[in-house]
Amino acid sequence: MHALIVVVCLVAGFMTSTASEVFAATSVGSNLVVNPSLEDGTSFPTCFSEAGWGTAGVWSLTAGHTGLRAVTIQVSNYASGDRKLLPSETTACAPAVSAGAVYNLGVWYQSTVTVSLTMFRHTSSGWSYWGDIGQVPASGTWAQATGTTPAIPSGTDRVVFGLSIAANGTLTTDDYSLFATAVPTPPPSGQLVTNGNLSQGTTTPDCFTTGGWGNRTVTGGLSTDVPVNSAAGTRSYTYTVSSYVSGDVKLLESETPGCAPSVTAGSRYNVSIDYKSTSASNALTVFKHDSTGWSYWTDVKTLPASSSWTTMTATTAPIPSGVDSISFGISLSGNGTLFTTNYSLQPPAPPPSAGTPSQVGSWQVLNTPLPVRDIHSTLLSDGRLLLIAGSGNQGSAFAAGTFQAVVWDPNANTFTNVPVPYDMFCSGQATLRDGKVLIAGGTAAYPTASQGPTTFTGSAHSYYFDPADNQFHQVTDMQGAHWYPTLTKLGNGDIWSAGGLNENATGSVLTEMFSGSAMTWLNKNSVPQTWSFWGLYPHMYLLNDGRLFYSGAHTFGNGLPGSGASLYNWQTAQMWDVAGLRDKDLRDQAGSVLLPPAQDQRVMIVGGGNTQTNTPAINLVDIIDLSQASPAYVPGPDLPGPGKLYVNLLNLPDRTVLSADGAQYNRSGNVSTAAIYQPGSGSWLSIDPDPVGRNYHSSAILLPDGRVAVFGSNPLDNTFELRISVYSPSYLFQNGRPSITQAPASATYGQSFGLQVSGTIKSASLMSPMSATHQTDTNARLVDLPITGSGTSITATVPTSSNLLPPGPYMLTVLDTNNVPSVAKWVWIS
Repeated sequence: MHALIVVVCLVAGFMTSTASEVFAATSVGSNLVVNPSLEDGTSFPTCFSEAGWGTAGVWSLTAGHTGLRAVTIQVSNYASGDRKLLPSETTACAPAVSAGAVYNLGVWYQSTVTVSLTMFRHTSSGWSYWGDIGQVPASGTWAQATGTTPAIPSGTDRVVFGLSIAANGTLTTDDYSLFATAVPTPPPSGQLVTNGNLSQGTTTPDCFTTGGWGNRTVTGGLSTDVPVNSAAGTRSYTYTVSSYVSGDVKLLESETPGCAPSVTAGSRYNVSIDYKSTSASNALTVFKHDSTGWSYWTDVKTLPASSSWTTMTATTAPIPSGVDSISFGISLSGNGTLFTTNYSLQPPAPPPSAGTPSQVGSWQVLNTPLPVRDIHSTLLSDGRLLLIAGSGNQGSAFAAGTFQAVVWDPNANTFTNVPVPYDMFCSGQATLRDGKVLIAGGTAAYPTASQGPTTFTGSAHSYYFDPADNQFHQVTDMQGAHWYPTLTKLGNGDIWSAGGLNENATGSVLTEMFSGSAMTWLNKNSVPQTWSFWGLYPHMYLLNDGRLFYSGAHTFGNGLPGSGASLYNWQTAQMWDVAGLRDKDLRDQAGSVLLPPAQDQRVMIVGGGNTQTNTPAINLVDIIDLSQASPAYVPGPDLPGPGKLYVNLLNLPDRTVLSADGAQYNRSGNVSTAAIYQPGSGSWLSIDPDPVGRNYHSSAILLPDGRVAVFGSNPLDNTFELRISVYSPSYLFQNGRPSITQAPASATYGQSFGLQVSGTIKSASLMSPMSATHQTDTNARLVDLPITGSGTSITATVPTSSNLLPPGPYMLTVLDTNNVPSVAKWVWIS
């Protein structure tokens, strides 16, 4: 996607019509060279001088590029030195320049050998050599060498320049030019790209330059074709490439002071460009500047063809040490037509300002490590956690039949080993109405070397875990095999399941149903079938009307066809697309959650990426109100900081949402940010991040005391993070906390029951015990309990809808007027 840029000593940018890259700022004003086409003068052009040292040459006037004359120097018997034609170093002839300004220069030439562009400058001390900008190749026809100077040094008032020959051969020059560059209009606050909407400039937008290299035919220029309803501008720039053999073409920020965006080493930056292209050979290409000059840095991502305007978003890797500015654009490296506009570079959100625990909470890393690779985490109805590894993504453990699970008591910080009867790695799980934990599917075989890394085959096995005896108990097999299935609890206590890979390592189109009363998987002929592939771990939520909602979050690769999100009536096997989900193919391992309280029927999806294309993750947030007659996603506030996938997202008992952990790329590039979403204000509060970087196979579980335990991370080298992080939200650091001193052990739908409490209580809620894997827990919800009364005695009422509150164990909490929740009491709803 790139070629080497030759930069020697001082250059800001230099090229010829046959050189590798093009870098030039927009020129303004008149040519500052006196007698630029060499037409004035009798025996020799006025205001030009023969210059050089070492071996002499023969000077002559020959036919010009324009006009009648050019100057030729012929060198033979070369031993040392060079020869060059320069503007005369006099006040009347040498172009005047301003310190700090930047200039575009050019010389038309023909040469039998490679020649160099040389510059001299004048200060109060006199004339001195400034530097060689770079070399241009021999050319038998007229070619133009062009370049852009660095900022003129303080004290310099005049410059001269020319092409120098330092070998046996012939060099002819004509039509010298030196133009001031446009003074850029500073970009708006928070924006680092000048003239990003391309609205200023004539043939080329101000502070932008055309660039490229290789063997291809290119036409291009400004266009009025812009994104519909674009408020950013009315112009784009377009290229058409034909007869493509090699190379690329692109529109970049000019690599000159005041135009090239300044950056800080170690920081990441958010990039976006609007584009459309008839070619699939597009990439976001970035160049960097350091003390040695400009050079190619990286192609951040490849971009598909797009017949309509699309916003490309990405986040750079950390800026390398020593780099002070970058330039970027979309490169086209094949036949086709590319349009670009609305270039943007913004710094990532600053880290949260230091706050006290009462403002931002506090993280702790426990001293005791996990004894197993925790892939699946479930809070049991007695407050302990079931942590399942299975083979733990270790082929050697699978081959040895070594499958692991433990029960962790967070209060005593003890682990109890649990015998595991088959490989539950990448199974689905859900808490049943009696508090047992259903496990379904998993791994039947690891891929072979010839199959590739993602051809695991699914298992049909199914067991339940009983907290009473710490054992797994077998139930009937599923009707088909599933690796990465989703299990969603229904209002009648049954479990719907679909998705994942089957026994052939292909996508399963089979819908399954587990009877909670009969404790068996139903025959597939009695389950309404869509015969559609829902993906791997599709995020599927039960709604108050009994339908299911697929949020668009999933695991591995692109989203589903269509809009990427859908409503689904499992009883009739009907599906309907819902609109509005942005970047549906970048929702791989996004986080999604049923926002609190569940009565609002709003789902939020956060971030995501694409682990198959390794596209940098996004920080987009979309929210949908499913209580509407025609629901559609609408943009929410972006997640603070860089984009990320592997987002752990969960409700807190104060009716906020925690977002933590994640990475920018497939199992790499950890993003150390965390934030609290506040549904009331629709805003994010940045908090201190998890001290442990976590990506693939991490999970987070809300504990009954209001803390959050975070487990795991399985990066690309297949190591595994065994440290446990615990986040204590800010409500745990307030003065005083309400409590529930008396509550019933069980309640029925529509029942009102009394509570004895302390504190000034404003609300009560039931929260389902979480069961999470791969950033997925579709059964998590906070359901509001309307309350009456005051003081130490209040009455709470259970909703009548079992779809809103599926039967089973729940954590009951009350919230005081300072938004501080109580420790939870367990209540069984039936």
